[in-house]
Amino acid sequence: MIKSLLASFYAILVMVICLVLYLYLGLPRQNLAADIQVSQTPEQVERGRYLVEHVAACDDCHSKRDWNFYGGPVIPPLGAGHECLSREEKIIGVRVQDDTIPGVLCIRNLTPDKRSGVGRWTDGELLRAIREGVDPNGHAVFPVMPYSVYKRFSDEDVSAVVAYMRQLPPVSSEWFGRGIEFPMGLLSQFWPEPLMWPIIKPDIVSSAQYGSYLAAIGRCEHCHTVRRKFGRNLAPEGRFAGGVVFEVNGQEVVSSNLTPHESGLGNMSRAEFIAKFKSFSQPQKSPPEGNTPMNWTAYSGMTETDLGAIYDYLQTRRPVDTSSK
Repeated sequence: MIKSLLASFYAILVMVICLVLYLYLGLPRQNLAADIQVSQTPEQVERGRYLVEHVAACDDCHSKRDWNFYGGPVIPPLGAGHECLSREEKIIGVRVQDDTIPGVLCIRNLTPDKRSGVGRWTDGELLRAIREGVDPNGHAVFPVMPYSVYKRFSDEDVSAVVAYMRQLPPVSSEWFGRGIEFPMGLLSQFWPEPLMWPIIKPDIVSSAQYGSYLAAIGRCEHCHTVRRKFGRNLAPEGRFAGGVVFEVNGQEVVSSNLTPHESGLGNMSRAEFIAKFKSFSQPQKSPPEGNTPMNWTAYSGMTETDLGAIYDYLQTRRPVDTSSK
């Protein structure tokens, strides 16, 4: 009887040890960072600037924002990071209602400063971090960074993003590091997913298909689709139907319905959709009724072709009636 109990105990102990070793040594799942140096031609850098500043809007999180203006346009120096955040603080002036930081998290400096920025990162390590969520030390990037969205970035475009980052003036900051509490620190190790094949950018001639690509890397669905309760996955039945509650400087704001239903974009023409974005080309003072987390000033810099492609894609989505919500 005792021998049987001991055998069971040792078997369980071995399984626990194997599990712990897997959790701490086998995760996150990852590829080796590519041994690559991206091209930094003027065309490549300009494409990266356009993507960073106007499509993916990376500076929304990696720069300070001026909430005296509508949409919180970014404040130079661009890409210099953001103060460390804790459970009691809002995420970069904005937070999704009920979401909190499980510990302390600093928003990384993306400039090529070698002490506090990414100056010591290789191009391959940057590419992996953006799309696969693994840092140079082989640790999972905390998923407040939407690498699960940016995995849609084409090889060509993500290389342009890195080329642009390399051209930013180095800025030294004190905002680096993190201290994520258990169990979230451990759970986040499960989320990175290695890319196993090339990602090709859709042909711009196929407007709706190209719009799908732009909407993905522009994080439209990320903010305009409610997440399932107790999970980080988006609810497919409400794709692009809005309803996500944000808090901006203490005021609640709800993301809008982008589906082609009358309660969404059903009554807005393609030209009106484009004109709406272009009307924010200059920062506008925040109105008394409240602000918005959507950086309209940044997105207004998208080309009319790209904005039109996003509209064409949104018109293919399933209409969702949100008039009663």
